[in-house]
Amino acid sequence: MFGDVRNFIPPSGLRIFATFLIFALACAPQQSAAQKSRDSEQISYIFKRGDTLFDLATKYLRKRSDYLAVQRINRIANPRQIPMGKSLLIPVYLLKYRPSEASLSAFRGDVSIAAGGQNLTPVQGLDLEEGSRITTAARSFLTLQLEDGSRVSIPSNSNVRITRLRHILLTDSVDYEIAVDKGRLRSKVAPLQKKADRYRVRTPVAVSAVRGTDYRTRVDEISGTAFSETVEGEVVVAAGESLNSGNLVAIPAGTGAAATATGALAKAELLPPQELLDPAKVQSDAALQFAVEPRASAIGHRIMIASDAGFVDIVAEGQEMGAVIELPAIPNGRYFAKVTALAADGFEGMPATYSFKRQLSTLGGSADAGDFGYRFKWFGEGEGQRFYRLQIVKDSKTAIPIIDEAALSTNTVTLSELADGEYYWRVGVIQFSTDPEDNEAIEKWTDFEKLTVAN
Repeated sequence: MFGDVRNFIPPSGLRIFATFLIFALACAPQQSAAQKSRDSEQISYIFKRGDTLFDLATKYLRKRSDYLAVQRINRIANPRQIPMGKSLLIPVYLLKYRPSEASLSAFRGDVSIAAGGQNLTPVQGLDLEEGSRITTAARSFLTLQLEDGSRVSIPSNSNVRITRLRHILLTDSVDYEIAVDKGRLRSKVAPLQKKADRYRVRTPVAVSAVRGTDYRTRVDEISGTAFSETVEGEVVVAAGESLNSGNLVAIPAGTGAAATATGALAKAELLPPQELLDPAKVQSDAALQFAVEPRASAIGHRIMIASDAGFVDIVAEGQEMGAVIELPAIPNGRYFAKVTALAADGFEGMPATYSFKRQLSTLGGSADAGDFGYRFKWFGEGEGQRFYRLQIVKDSKTAIPIIDEAALSTNTVTLSELADGEYYWRVGVIQFSTDPEDNEAIEKWTDFEKLTVAN
């Protein structure tokens, strides 16, 4: 119809035109693999009595003219004559939606939230939108509540983006997608009610999807390997950007999958729940200490502390290669600990949850000679009423105390008459809680200290 373009452009102009065309193609916006994957997603819609393709386009497609794309994809000859019961495939990116909701349930520490080109101040109840970026620093935590009741917990040292937060109007379904660029994510997904409901987690090397489950996602900072670990339910993991990839695996509860940057996908059994030694012990020392049952298959352990059994309000976490995990001090109260074993292949095991009491009560002592005799002094930290007890034995730690002073409210005792010899002494404390409903008292003792008297 138009003839050969060379008939209208001289040779020199043709070269300029070709150069311009190459430059324009190079500068044109390029879709990422993830975006191409999203644009290929489709939902199925069953035609009902009274439906027309034009009405569907008006109500549920972003542009009315998009009906042409639906007509082409489904090879519909006449858009006015579509039989009832026919199944249509409709690209998700063509559908109208309303923004869904995510609210900030709890946070601790140094948390950064950016949305709409602005940095937001984190406050409980803050609404987050699609496109929000969340960063947690060391010893910092954040939990989001989604509109359908699902929860997303972001531990320390993580970078996470909310890439999809939508409610699709046509199917009355949710469309959620979280991207983990760095660190870890725990997804407690409410059972999805509709066939078109979707919840996915993306990493730089894999994507996972669920229909109601509890699972963890982690991106290894050194290797870039993405780990998915299922605690409840089942997860489908695909290497690369799309769940339509042939390289995918289902991981039911107690299993995990690791996807590498090369596209390799490996499945593994998770280590069983890890036992704590003496989990009911009151955590009264300055730092918290948890001892785990040694296990040859574990190279380390991780523990997470929360103020609630659902681990919405996370207050601390720690990781150690040994059998003892130490955490910084936290306020007094009742807490929950979730402990897992770490395997040599990089997977984190199944969790075990325990409740414990935190009541700070420290104690130390000293003894020295003064002008009026030997002075015994003690000190320590702890809220609530404290009563002390001083014991002194002669010659052996197992001997009957020659001095046993109880219910002392002061922190010093001076003894003016001690005969020559070897003594062992210690001091104890009984501390009562400030909580009127807590009737338990803490009793602690220092180790025996040796004192030699030579007048």
